[in-house]
Amino acid sequence: MEPTRDLLTDQEDDLSFVELYEAIKKKMILILIVGLICGGCAFGFASVFIRPIYESSAILIVNNRRDESNQAITYDEITSAQNLAPVYSIIIKSNIVMGRLIENLSLDMTTNELASKVTVSAIDKTQVINVAVRDENPNNALLYIQEIVEVAPEIIVELVEAGSVGVASIPQLPINPVSPNVKMITIMAFVFGVMISIGVVLLGHILDRTYRLPEPLEKELGIPVIGIIPNFEQVSRGLR
Repeated sequence: MEPTRDLLTDQEDDLSFVELYEAIKKKMILILIVGLICGGCAFGFASVFIRPIYESSAILIVNNRRDESNQAITYDEITSAQNLAPVYSIIIKSNIVMGRLIENLSLDMTTNELASKVTVSAIDKTQVINVAVRDENPNNALLYIQEIVEVAPEIIVELVEAGSVGVASIPQLPINPVSPNVKMITIMAFVFGVMISIGVVLLGHILDRTYRLPEPLEKELGIPVIGIIPNFEQVSRGLR
């Protein structure tokens, strides 16, 4: 008899899952509407209230100072250049370089404010450095990165007497903003609205103690159901 009880338990669990699915299915249109409203509100907020940020970047290559008579590049020279890349990255965002930019461009900001717009990173532990500037004005982003490319190599050579820096790419005027990602924000808001709506529907269904079938009522009360009063409104609709 034990397997029979397990089978009944599994059937009850399946029935509960089906009920939850049906509850979601009945409210699917409302769930989608709520998701669309959330996505639309997020789209409008991101498009109107969040200022776009533009980025212009340049790639620098760290070169190790070497004997000109030896034309072959050794592994030690490449390793030395890779080790210099993080040092150069720190120097590019230093007060010396940022101060020179402020002086040359007559900027009304502090070195820390300007440095906060600059991102410097060594690419995959190589001798290549990526320098990027972000600003609300695309022209300013291009202007700042152009000045960094012009000023930084000279200052680096003066401070670090172990190598040099070459420019591998010319900065371009950014056309499309890098943030905010309006599309991603809209999708995330839509999914969030759908998930919240599903949660509310499931919670309401779970908390609903209404008996829709006689069997659960008989099990709860321990007495048989003598009769059922039909829903005359549904019956009349079925006859039409």
